[in-house]
Amino acid sequence: MACLFAAMGSAKPKVKDISGSIAINGELKKNYRNTPAGTPVIIRRIIQNPKTFSLLYAIEINGIQETIPEEEMYIITLSTPQTDREFWQQAYFKNQLYKHFSERGYRHELRREIDEECSEYLDRLHEIAYQDDYITSYVQGVFAKLAPAGIDPNRNEQLNVRVIQSTEPDAYMLPNGSMLISTGLLCTLDSEDELAAMIATEIAHFVLDHQVENIYRAERRLKNAVFWGNVFSATAEAAFDIAYWNNDSNALTVSTIASLGEVASLLSIPAINRLGMRYKTNQEIASDRIARDLLSLKGYNPDGLPSALGKIIDYYNIRHRTEKITRYESTQLLLKRIEKAGKAESQTSYPYLKKTSDIVTFNAAMNMANQRYMDAVRLIQKNIDNNFASTHDYVILVKAKMALYNTEEINNECLSLLDKAQELAGNSPNLDIYKQRILLLMRMNKQSKAANSLKEYLSLLAKYQAQGIKGEEEEWTAKEMNWAGELLDKISRI
Repeated sequence: MACLFAAMGSAKPKVKDISGSIAINGELKKNYRNTPAGTPVIIRRIIQNPKTFSLLYAIEINGIQETIPEEEMYIITLSTPQTDREFWQQAYFKNQLYKHFSERGYRHELRREIDEECSEYLDRLHEIAYQDDYITSYVQGVFAKLAPAGIDPNRNEQLNVRVIQSTEPDAYMLPNGSMLISTGLLCTLDSEDELAAMIATEIAHFVLDHQVENIYRAERRLKNAVFWGNVFSATAEAAFDIAYWNNDSNALTVSTIASLGEVASLLSIPAINRLGMRYKTNQEIASDRIARDLLSLKGYNPDGLPSALGKIIDYYNIRHRTEKITRYESTQLLLKRIEKAGKAESQTSYPYLKKTSDIVTFNAAMNMANQRYMDAVRLIQKNIDNNFASTHDYVILVKAKMALYNTEEINNECLSLLDKAQELAGNSPNLDIYKQRILLLMRMNKQSKAANSLKEYLSLLAKYQAQGIKGEEEEWTAKEMNWAGELLDKISRI
């Protein structure tokens, strides 16, 4: 081996170092050159013969270094990787990425262009970022546990993850290493194993360089300027209007809620496809296979993958959408992935459901603001079923039910739900509970009770105003006091 590497530095023509220094463990599965089967082997480097362009593998057996031609590598069985670094080196080895980059190069100029476009895209996505440090930190923690570090010094992308507002259950790995997780996905899943699985398969797409390869092939079919000029054509004219909760954003403790039209324009199928994330079936299967192995290495249940995919299918089936799905194209393709990944029982984790209960509330509010009342009801019911419902959940549920129905039975049910919300609020008055009760009592023609609630509402508003609030809160309070006063006067004249 020493002679070989000396030759690499002095002989002409030089052999080509493809892999750099690696350490992939295995063993001989049959006798080889007087060495018995079962003997440990370490693959140290992959090099290329400059004359024949064939690959040679520098290995270590019993402390002795020698080379094996590519056609004889079948005699080595790889061991189960014990470290992150070895895992990803094996992924490179098994998927012939060392050879791929050696033959085709790293396309650094293309990667630079991609990074510029992704940076512009991420700047636009800032408008729909989910602003919650706790959830962001939690998702980043799961991502960091799975993400490879320093596997290939020739790839300079910096891996990171961010959470975005979207009711759709999406996970995207942009070709510059930025991953997007939607609030809809966090609501759809029920365990950290499922979340880790969705992150792992997207990371695998990135490691296998699927996005860049897909962009390269698409770009070759079009002129460079035409290709990049059209990447965001679907979003160029999008209006960045933010929809605020129309009654009391402070009472709901829900920050700005992006309109579904804005989200749809930014996460459009053309933009996603142009960024190389329209994967071929074999790319999806290869990534899912690596994801399952990675999950096992990191202590996650690999069956989290089929469980997560199954829940994404259920999400779209309930909404009668089986085609033209942004990230996944169709439920039929998701079913094919499950067939390859292996069917599994649906997973549920109490700690995960507790961590994500506020996101369920947020997405319900998002659906409510965009008049998707049934979706809001489904989400709130999830929190109720899991015993994580808050006062805000019950108020949103009442608003959704009142928008959908007007029957004596439903109205009485809504009164009970508001009683439950008040019970949870305890001695902390929630203005939204009072206002919703007033609207409900008026609908039920119970003007006397509505008047009593209006007086309480006005008293609470006055106390709130006395706190010296300014800006939008002051304007909102004045508007509500005027509304409540006019309605109370109207009731007195009935």
